[in-house]
Amino acid sequence: MGTPDPGFGLHHRVVGGSIVLTFHGELDAWAEQELGSRITELLDRSDGGVVVDLRQVSFLDAGGLRLLVRLKGQAFARQRPLRLVRSSARVWRVLRITRLDRSFTVLDSMPADLDTPDGYEGNLNRPA
Repeated sequence: MGTPDPGFGLHHRVVGGSIVLTFHGELDAWAEQELGSRITELLDRSDGGVVVDLRQVSFLDAGGLRLLVRLKGQAFARQRPLRLVRSSARVWRVLRITRLDRSFTVLDSMPADLDTPDGYEGNLNRPA
């Protein structure tokens, strides 16, 4: 028997005008396909900065990298700052090897002022 698929998901919330996108599970080509248009909609609803929390991501491949680069481009086009919250060493290694870690503002932890939601919250998950 194989191991169960952990799936992927996206939790989002607006805190103090900033949108916090918390990814979990596997960021791969399927996640990119499923989440890409949803992220565009979320960015259109908010006009503050963007924080991408990768701490719950268990796997990152080229599809996930494309998703992050696409997200960065969308934030840039809207003139919004984008910050990444560092993930596990295993996942972060993919960003380092591809040198994409140099393209993002990186945070070692979630800023305290973004820990508590003050507005809309939602989830988009793929079942395991």
